[in-house]
Amino acid sequence: MFMYNKYNNLVTVSNSILKYFTGNSLNKTCKELDDILATKKYKKIVVMLFDGLGKSIREKHLSPNDFLRKKEKITISSVFPPTTVAATTAFLTGLYPNQSGWLGWRQYFKQHDVIVEMFTNKRVDTDEKLNGPHLSYIYCGYESIIDLINQNSESKAYSLYPKNINPEGAEDLNDFFVKADKYMKQDESHFIYMYWPEPDHQMHDYGINSRLVKENIKIINKKVCHLAKENKDNLILVLADHALVDTKFFHINEHQDFKDCLISITSLESRSCFFRVKQDKINDFSTIFDKYYGKYFVLKTKGEVIKEKIFGEGENHPLFEDFLGDFLAISTSEYGFNDFEEDPFIGAHAGGLEEESLINISIINQ
Repeated sequence: MFMYNKYNNLVTVSNSILKYFTGNSLNKTCKELDDILATKKYKKIVVMLFDGLGKSIREKHLSPNDFLRKKEKITISSVFPPTTVAATTAFLTGLYPNQSGWLGWRQYFKQHDVIVEMFTNKRVDTDEKLNGPHLSYIYCGYESIIDLINQNSESKAYSLYPKNINPEGAEDLNDFFVKADKYMKQDESHFIYMYWPEPDHQMHDYGINSRLVKENIKIINKKVCHLAKENKDNLILVLADHALVDTKFFHINEHQDFKDCLISITSLESRSCFFRVKQDKINDFSTIFDKYYGKYFVLKTKGEVIKEKIFGEGENHPLFEDFLGDFLAISTSEYGFNDFEEDPFIGAHAGGLEEESLINISIINQ
């Protein structure tokens, strides 16, 4: 089972950038990136994060002679779990999931006795959006490295997102690169974080081997190459938050003795999920789980999750232990868990396979 590389991961990379601009870091930095940044004074640094475009996906759809592959300099891991909520927040904060409280797509808030999607504030059981501010922002608010760079350096820091995340963002992939070019041509010293949600969405819908996925990745590769040539005064890091694997799903209701153990549906993710278990079933749960699913998952108790620092280093968020279930199941196979009748998608991530977690960083205009 693969967790994360303690020395080379999204958090250490983020902290290298933070330290470069401000002189301070929140966690350990990535030595390989530190060494590159020490070679000369870079006035402009850009990070382009393409969701899901991890090492295994790059190598599946791009040849060694393609631009992004030729520019690969560092291999890192995601955080655990390797999923967008945990990984992009880890990069943006310079904090591990256990420190920020952003552990996965859906989390249990004990104060409200509800499982919600962290990005959307929807109840998972009813798909209804909760009124008021997002619980994730109320209980897990943070300052980003963009905030910290703006507050503690002479450089300016910006972000670029799709329009559905930020109304001032990009309409589509073409507009994303047009806006990226405009940002990068600004004269002042800057750091820019640019996020695009593909090819992740397409792989969820069509699987990791889809022709559409390959075509989209080829387009991204070509557009990054052109952008880099037009902006040679920008040091560009192209990376991902995780990769994906094609996944099959077990339904939590398919075995009555297993279902009878559970207080509620699962939280966290499909390929790494928390189970909240009835008190009188705690002692039986591991045996029942192993009977049906032991070949496909590693099961950890809440105590083991905390002791083994599965979600990261440093001081835990005040609500970290409340977010945990009684047990955590981590996929070491092609399987995940599903709480509802229809399988949610084809491609998935957030499990314990190395191929879900490893990320190659292309470093351009060095």
